Amino acid sequence: MTEYMTEQEQIEQLKNWVKQYGLTIIAGVLMAVIIISSWHAWQRYQTNILLHASSTYDEMLTLKAQNDSKGAMVQADKLLTHYPRTPYAQMAAFLIARDAIANKQYAEATKQLTWVLDHSHNRPVIAIANLRIARIELALKKPEDAIKTLNKVKDKSFKGMADEVKGDAYLSMNSIDKAKEAYKQAIQELPTEEATRKPILQMKIDNLATVSDITL
Repeated sequence: MTEYMTEQEQIEQLKNWVKQYGLTIIAGVLMAVIIISSWHAWQRYQTNILLHASSTYDEMLTLKAQNDSKGAMVQADKLLTHYPRTPYAQMAAFLIARDAIANKQYAEATKQLTWVLDHSHNRPVIAIANLRIARIELALKKPEDAIKTLNKVKDKSFKGMADEVKGDAYLSMNSIDKAKEAYKQAIQELPTEEATRKPILQMKIDNLATVSDITL
């Protein structure tokens, strides 16, 4: 029993225990220190990346507010090139796409939105990009392509909006029944914060009756 060991015997037992397990314990401690240090270093690196990206994005917005489009694009290119995985780069791509759509530069807008799809793993961001691409395809009179794009929207919060655009696509194809079904589905799927769109959707459904009468 340990309590009956002499002090010398206890010391010898401790030495043997250290010889047997000491290297394993030391290695484990060192590994833990390395992992913790690496984690903190990675966290600092990520924080610095976000700080630089945030600063660049703010500069882009400032130049944009000053109507310096060229300077704003320089900052946007920095974000897309050096900080592509940050939300700031994706917001920059959305802004470029929005301006391109306003100027009917649909190819450039689609390019930027596709860039977002290629660099984001955020489901809501991916859903928004697909919705905007679908609206572009609809503007280009490509409703079949728009429907295929809308089928990629998986985030439940955006299913209602996707079905509304899908209804518009079916309507442009003169598929009245499918359009009506899509609008009805959209009403059911719209989240609470989008409830103000329900009267608009109901109006679209009501208008389909008129369209149906005309086509008969």
